[in-house]
Amino acid sequence: MYSLYCDINLEKRDSVIYGQVKEADEINKKSSSTVQLPLSSTSTLSYTSHSQAIYTSRLLDYKNLPEPKNVDNSNGIEYSESIKVDFTKLNINSKDCA
Repeated sequence: MYSLYCDINLEKRDSVIYGQVKEADEINKKSSSTVQLPLSSTSTLSYTSHSQAIYTSRLLDYKNLPEPKNVDNSNGIEYSESIKVDFTKLNINSKDCA
């Protein structure tokens, strides 16, 4: 494993791993292309095509999202913002906890 790291790190052009990486880079350059199409004035649709896969992406519109389902308080219970307890004033004895 260390020798493979050294081959890549030192960029030995005659090493096997360097040749494989170079070959993979050339194949990727030849077989993939990126195209961007205008979707509207503010967003674009871009996709990358490859002989084995197609990837798509687009901007998401967050303007008309529905209200989250866990927002409504159907049981009517109200909670206080915080509860303050001063534990230094409580009479807690380690013998009681045993």
